[in-house]
Amino acid sequence: MNEIRIIRILKRFLICLGFWPLIFPAEGMAAGGYRPLGGRALGLAGISAALSDQWSAANNQAGNAFNNGIICGLYFENRFMVKELSYKALVFSACLKPGAFSFVFQHFGTGGYTEMKTAAGYARKFGKRFSAGIQLTYYSFRLGDGYGSKSIINCEAGLQFRPSKQLSLGFHLVNPVPVKINTFSGESLASLIQLGISYNFTEGLMVSAEVEKDPVSSVCARIGAECRFAGILSARAGVATTPFRLSIGAGIQIKRFSLDFASEYSQVLGFSPAVSIQYLLGKQETHIRRQ
Repeated sequence: MNEIRIIRILKRFLICLGFWPLIFPAEGMAAGGYRPLGGRALGLAGISAALSDQWSAANNQAGNAFNNGIICGLYFENRFMVKELSYKALVFSACLKPGAFSFVFQHFGTGGYTEMKTAAGYARKFGKRFSAGIQLTYYSFRLGDGYGSKSIINCEAGLQFRPSKQLSLGFHLVNPVPVKINTFSGESLASLIQLGISYNFTEGLMVSAEVEKDPVSSVCARIGAECRFAGILSARAGVATTPFRLSIGAGIQIKRFSLDFASEYSQVLGFSPAVSIQYLLGKQETHIRRQ
């Protein structure tokens, strides 16, 4: 029992070291870091820019234009198995004609440091193959023990292009406006660009790849695959660089209800399990799972 307790203490200590620049920022470090939501995206190592599913409202707003009906989703991720680093999220989308309206709420952390992200977005198709989306985002950062809080407004934007039924290309821009969170330290709100491609080789096999770049880090590359069985079951796996991570996941879809499980693995900090639940009110379109 003592050994287990020591391991837990050391693990939390390493986590705190990794997040020290976030809580007490140095020059060039960024808060408000972007993380794709939903068990499907996590099972694909975070790939989301070229996909269209129930979490597109949070991951690439342009993908939401290819959805139909009213979508509700809940997401929980236990980052590195430490409750202080957990993610919780809610998504709601009304995908109607001529466009899709969405609302996203996300919460990170607990106790000493928390981030909240509230966003409203709109997306629409231009023809059958092209879509665009935009989102207005409100960030709230809070340090515990009376150290204060900070609120910031920024935005996200995305594009998707489908030259064929099998191929999808995506572009996603997060926080394009440079905003200082702390003028004294030079800390800025995190911004990044994502480029993605997705291809359906068959009705049951999809392979996707993505590159991501922010102003201070090296390029992050991701590749993942999704296999579908019997029309309702899915298995996913992915790998990401900078830092190196592995992901696996599985999902089940029964009529209007779907459930996705996933976990990301870091060699240094361990597993980050997650689960998401989605419900669709309206006509189910096959592309929600195939793109």
